[in-house]
Amino acid sequence: VKPDYSYTAKSRSKNDIGSTYVEVSISEQKVFCYKDGKLIVETNTVTGNPNKGNATPSGGVWAIDAKKSPATLGTIATMGYSSPVTYWMPFNGNVGLHDADGWRSKYGGSIYKTNGSHGCVNLPYAAAKKIYATVEIGTPVIVY
Repeated sequence: VKPDYSYTAKSRSKNDIGSTYVEVSISEQKVFCYKDGKLIVETNTVTGNPNKGNATPSGGVWAIDAKKSPATLGTIATMGYSSPVTYWMPFNGNVGLHDADGWRSKYGGSIYKTNGSHGCVNLPYAAAKKIYATVEIGTPVIVY
C-alpha cells in the first residue's frame, strides 16, 4: 500500500528538505532563502499578529503551493480588505509570502505584535522578487 502524502520530500538524503528552501523565524522577524545551500536572501519581515488571533502558523514545514504575479489578496466582501501584490507565494492555504511595500515602510522588530499581518509573511519588494525568482511549487517553507 502506498501512503497518500500531503507533501513529498524534495530529497531522499539525510536532509529531506533539500538545499533550496525558505526559513521564517517569527521570534527574529527574519526570512532566509537558500538556493543550493547558499543564503541568497536575508530580510526583515512582518508576520501575523498573535494578539489579534492572526499568528502565522509555525512549528512545521510546508511547501510553496502556487506562485502568482500579480495577485490580489483578500476581498472586501469576505475579508474586509483587498490588497494588490506583485509576488504571491502561498504555503498554507491563504497564508503565504508576499511583497507588502504598498502598505508597509518598515519591517522587523516587534511590529508584528501591534501591526502584524492577517497571518501572511510580509516582505520588502526586493526580497519578495528575489525569493519568487528562486522558489518553485513544492519548495519547502520552514516556519518556527
